Amino acid sequence: MQTQEVYLGQDGIYTNSVGVKQLLDFYEDCKKFTDCIIHIRLDNLLWLDGNLCALLGALMFRLTHDNNLKFGMDAAEVTKKCSVLFHNDFLKIEQDIDLYKKKSSIPFKGFYPKQKDEFTDYLDNELLSHKAMPKFSPEIKEKLIDDLIEIYGNIDKHAETESPFFVCGQHFPKQEIIRFTICDLGVGFYKKIKQIKPDIIANSGDAILWAVDGNSTKPDAPGGKGLKNLHEYLSGNKGGIQIFSGDANWCSKEMAQNITMKPQGISQLKKIFAGSSISLEFNKKVLLS
Repeated sequence: MQTQEVYLGQDGIYTNSVGVKQLLDFYEDCKKFTDCIIHIRLDNLLWLDGNLCALLGALMFRLTHDNNLKFGMDAAEVTKKCSVLFHNDFLKIEQDIDLYKKKSSIPFKGFYPKQKDEFTDYLDNELLSHKAMPKFSPEIKEKLIDDLIEIYGNIDKHAETESPFFVCGQHFPKQEIIRFTICDLGVGFYKKIKQIKPDIIANSGDAILWAVDGNSTKPDAPGGKGLKNLHEYLSGNKGGIQIFSGDANWCSKEMAQNITMKPQGISQLKKIFAGSSISLEFNKKVLLS
């Protein structure tokens, strides 16, 4: 197979609209090719938030499925520039040496929509029991799992996809925060919500706000509280939540430096993300106090 070189990004790829734009640019650059190997170049990259491997993995899965692309990276370059890709199992390596242990990473993994039990086990044993997390009370831990399972349920019932969804997390010791991202390749927030609320939903931003407010597309079930509960819990503990879907980005607070908060937390993406990406931010300084 022919090999093409594509740069992953420039400077830093952080959990904000600028970082997501870089990953979507990478996707568009790769999308120009079919039936070949993409050698991912890291020359210009100084940083990648580990949790964003969930989004990167989803985009690469779609490119593999739609364009018959394969991907490769230089192991020495990864070690030098972006070793988090080894630490969180995004890239597999056989050597069992300290350099490649997970350390502060919460592992990258994909789940198919019917793998509820496996996803629940991941939440319990990998995310919420990670050494960087506080020792949640059984009640809070159960509630967080229930709210995250509701997000899974929305992927299973409403995303209109049989593709897997992807998860990954990262502890940032200097900021004392843990970020966790879940990303699916479905139809996003807008389509389903627009169908049932055509009079008030004009765009993806409206749809995200409607869902975060605790509303549900399920007319015969209470539902709809997962995102709202997570938003209230995280914001109440000086954390945050951020959602990308369609051409909209919403965040409950400024989750990165030099990013100006927009009215209602909504900013527009210049490229459309056909799916949804939800990032949670846990603030250790508050949760452990």
